[in-house]
Amino acid sequence: MSDRESNRRIKFAYHRPDWSFEEGNKSTLRKTAEKIIPSDFRVEMDGDIFCPGCFTNLNRIPKEKDHFKNGREPYFAHHPRYKDIVCDLKSTKPEGMRYESFEEAQKAIDDENLVIVSAFLKEKPEIVVEGNPEYDETPVEDMAGPLANVPIARHNGESFKLPSKITTINGICRKFDENLYKYYFFPDQSHAIRLIDLLHNIENVSEETKKSKLYYGRIISTTHLGEHKRPDNYRMTYLSNSQAGVADFCLKLRHREQESHGIGDKSIGRIVIAYGVVKENGVGLCFNKLGWGEFALLPEKYGDLLE
Repeated sequence: MSDRESNRRIKFAYHRPDWSFEEGNKSTLRKTAEKIIPSDFRVEMDGDIFCPGCFTNLNRIPKEKDHFKNGREPYFAHHPRYKDIVCDLKSTKPEGMRYESFEEAQKAIDDENLVIVSAFLKEKPEIVVEGNPEYDETPVEDMAGPLANVPIARHNGESFKLPSKITTINGICRKFDENLYKYYFFPDQSHAIRLIDLLHNIENVSEETKKSKLYYGRIISTTHLGEHKRPDNYRMTYLSNSQAGVADFCLKLRHREQESHGIGDKSIGRIVIAYGVVKENGVGLCFNKLGWGEFALLPEKYGDLLE
């Protein structure tokens, strides 16, 4: 990966004219700044845009033109003034995050920079609202999980017992731009990794996997199988895959399960995010038997972040 390619991992910048790395509060920047993608940049913003990872100043390259001469899109890059500040968004081989102490890791959780995921919800929870006998469709995205012993300490062999969440992919998608640069610890990981580095493009998947990973893919077609289109019939939702020898890649779940996530005949072009194991499906590949919390449609407003 070249330096230019690593810079393209900076999908958006924080823009706030009255903030500085040296004196500003990072939490305030994150909560109040405007988020801009490279195409939003205007020259008058120069000096007032900041990295979502290390919060130092960024440059937009090129600064004054919307494209390079060869047609390539502009991108954000760290300002050389802060070359000594460590940021894994600068790295061509991001290694994730390890913490010096329990207190440091707990503070990262309290500051919403670190999320420990013990599991994803398998079944859609029913929420009963007192005084209302009808089912409440308000989605539950997070539940408190158990204390988890996680190996995210700086020193080998040391781990911290930290509060975890039982969550959903939909919950991750809901504020996807904010979550993209948080550190997540999923089951079976050896350290905390930024969400942007956990995402695998289905375009590049060519074989079955043994462990669950986080994937994203664009819907190219979707079909409700069965003569009478009953809710329990399967829906085959095909995702873009360009690998030789893979006839197709599909999300293979019952229609009612996909419909409850907004996936239907009008979903072509949308991005699906899923956490699961890739299985063979005839001469293709698929996700099947995903739990209710293990897949979701990414809101359209975030699609550019995964281009």
